[in-house]
Amino acid sequence: MIAAMALSKVLGMLRSVLLASHYGTGTEANAFTAATQIPLTCFDLLLSAAILGCFIPVYNSFFKDGGSGEAKADRFACVFLNFVITVTGILTVAGILFADPLLSLISPDLTQAEHSLGVVLLRIMFPMILFTGAAYTLVGVLQSKNEFIVPSLISCISNLGVILYFVLLDRALGENGIYGVAVAYSISWVLQLVTLIVPLRKKGFRYHADFHFGSPQMKKVLIMGLPVMIGSWQAPLGVLLGTYFAPRLAVDGALTIFGYTNNLYVIITGILTYGICNYIFPRLSRQNALGDEASFCKTCQSGILSALAIVLPIMAGVLILSGEGVSIIYRRGEFGAQAARETAYALRLMCIGMPCNCMIELCNRMMYSKTKTKVPMIAALAGALSNLLCCLAFIRIPQLRVGSLTLASALGQLVACIILIAALYKSCAGIFEKTFLFSFLKLLAAAACSFFVMWLCHRFFGKAPYTDGFLRNVLCCCVVFFPGLLAYGGMLKLLRFRLKFSKKEEVLREDN
Repeated sequence: MIAAMALSKVLGMLRSVLLASHYGTGTEANAFTAATQIPLTCFDLLLSAAILGCFIPVYNSFFKDGGSGEAKADRFACVFLNFVITVTGILTVAGILFADPLLSLISPDLTQAEHSLGVVLLRIMFPMILFTGAAYTLVGVLQSKNEFIVPSLISCISNLGVILYFVLLDRALGENGIYGVAVAYSISWVLQLVTLIVPLRKKGFRYHADFHFGSPQMKKVLIMGLPVMIGSWQAPLGVLLGTYFAPRLAVDGALTIFGYTNNLYVIITGILTYGICNYIFPRLSRQNALGDEASFCKTCQSGILSALAIVLPIMAGVLILSGEGVSIIYRRGEFGAQAARETAYALRLMCIGMPCNCMIELCNRMMYSKTKTKVPMIAALAGALSNLLCCLAFIRIPQLRVGSLTLASALGQLVACIILIAALYKSCAGIFEKTFLFSFLKLLAAAACSFFVMWLCHRFFGKAPYTDGFLRNVLCCCVVFFPGLLAYGGMLKLLRFRLKFSKKEEVLREDN
């Protein structure tokens, strides 16, 4: 599943590379970055976590009813899907009508040319949230039916659509190409939704036009919805803060550089974290519904250790190889050496928050599976407030440049992470027991060894990433990263690090 998600993210990165190559950090790029952030960030703020965070626990609660549970769950899914389509449809109409003041609110320091173009692009792309909402709901159905590969691959379809547009049509449209990019983005989300139809039918799911929004299950979802929605605000508010403050920095193309940095960060953390999160969330929800606290605790431990085992060496690699990596990915066409330097520096500061981002995603799902929604809400608000205060302080330090926004984001994630870990310690007795803590210390020791090996190799082979050619940078990444990865694996082997997921809840489900 992680491999499937990695393929999707790699294609997403290629899509971003083509955008950078064709439009650099100029007027069109700034307008497009501002416009494309708004509908997706709006969806993330209002519905993203609320859909999966509320829907999956309630959907899986039907399975305790035995053989009839799946049919009841599917009927509930239809009601929920129709509710999401109704809400996102209203938001789409409002976004199109009020695109001008909305863009002024989110990015008030755009130039007149950037603002005028951004309004048109925003109106083209706002319908994305309707198709995104429907796709997220159906992904939740498939994951609850133990189908993980197709949901992990749907982004491949949409990313391929945008990539084909860049390859075949963008240059041909000339100065109107940026409008074509916006249309391609919107169509890509339609393709994602269509991709889910066949696997859903194979799993026995049938759509019904059921609009009984007053059912007890829908009332439970709506009660959970507000705190879960607020609990997801950490990341999207960070994007909005960056979008708001970036034009105020004395850096050419700061908004676009922040956008590219954030895209890279989301792609990297998405590959590393969301696969494990998506795998354990339905499992945790079933374990909680069956009252199996021991298996719930074991799954939490294995999920945390699995995610950190993947994140820590990658974080070390990004810290050391951000210059080479950004140059490999972005430095071509209109995206020059200076833009690559700014992006790499901002990414290096942002990646400090990788383990915290990982823990936030995992802890939120652990809390939601127990239908505990207040702590994630408090953590997200505290993290967002910390991010805002750090932005206000750091933009006064000119040496930090765009890094002032990404460092603020990382520190906001740290605050939210500390709050969630403290709450998890109280609500899940025994999760941080001695064996788990020893395993965590083994991971830290192996990651430190990996970082040292990469740093040592980089001292010998690292040259000038912003002026070196593509092949030289690729060679440097290989020569530095793979020895560090081997050292990491060898250290884990030496320390006898082990991971094991509990199977007990599957037996309990069959007995039930």
